[in-house]
Amino acid sequence: MLLSLVVLVPLAAQAELPASLREMADTEREFARTARVKGVRDAFLEFFADDSLALTPAPVPAKDGLRKQQARPFSENGIIWEPRTGDVAASGEVGWLTGPATFTAGPEAKPTGYGCYLSIWRRQTDGRWRVFIDIGTPTPELVAFPPGLTRTTVDRPHRGGEAQAAAAAGLLESDRRLNERIGADGAASAYGAVLTGQSRLHRPGYVPLVGTQAIAAWLAAHATGVGSETTSGEASQAGDFGYTYGVYTRKSEAPERGPYVRVWSRDQDGRWWLMADVAHPARE
Repeated sequence: MLLSLVVLVPLAAQAELPASLREMADTEREFARTARVKGVRDAFLEFFADDSLALTPAPVPAKDGLRKQQARPFSENGIIWEPRTGDVAASGEVGWLTGPATFTAGPEAKPTGYGCYLSIWRRQTDGRWRVFIDIGTPTPELVAFPPGLTRTTVDRPHRGGEAQAAAAAGLLESDRRLNERIGADGAASAYGAVLTGQSRLHRPGYVPLVGTQAIAAWLAAHATGVGSETTSGEASQAGDFGYTYGVYTRKSEAPERGPYVRVWSRDQDGRWWLMADVAHPARE
C-alpha cells in the first residue's frame, strides 16, 4: 500500500482556493448568519435544497421533518458554526464542508454543547449552493481546525475524460468494497486501504480523528462487530469527487444502527480515496 504517494495539500490562503469552493463557503457563512436572525429551523428550510435528504438511517425528505419542528428563536435554540475545511469538484457543481459547531441557549448565549458538522452541497439550477445532506456528531469540546478556510486535495487529482456514469459506478464499487472488507477483515484493516494522511473520521463523543494512524488506532479499539451497507452516492461531472451514504450496524451489548456519509476524492490513476467518514446512531 503506497500511501506515501498520496499527498494532501492544505491551502490556507483564500486567494489560492478554487472560486467555487470560496463561493460555497460564503454561502455556508450566510446560512449561519441567517440562523441568528430567523432561527435555526427557518434558516435550514431556506438553505436546504428542495430534494435534500435526512438519513434516519433510511433517506427521507429533510424538509418534511423540518416543517414539523416548532420554530424557535435563536436565543432559545442556537447553533454557531463556520466552514473550516472541505473541497469542491473541478466541475464546480458539488462539494463538501466541515467545521466546528457550538450549541447555545439562553439570553447570554452560553454554550450548551459542541459538535462537528459535515455537509454535502449541490449547486442548484439557478446557480445557488444549497445543502443536500447534513450530518453532525457531538464532541466533548470545541473542535480545533487550522486557521481560516483550507482545502485538502490529492496531489495528483483526476483530470476527467470519463463519463460521469462510469465514475459513479467506480465510486459505489469502492464504497461497497470497503463495506465488504469491514465485514471480512475488521474496520481498522479495511479503512487502512483507503485512508490518507488527512482523512477524517467523525464519531459521536470524540474529537474528529485525522490521519491514517489515528483513525486506525481508534477503529481497532472502538469499531469491533461493525457492519455496513451502501445505500447510494453521487460522483461529480468531472469524476474527481464523490460522496456515498448508507447504514451501519454494530453488534454489542448495546446494539447500534445508524447512517454513515463518506466523502471521496479520486487520483489520476483512477483510485478513490476516503477523505471523510461520519456516522452516528439513528435518531428515529
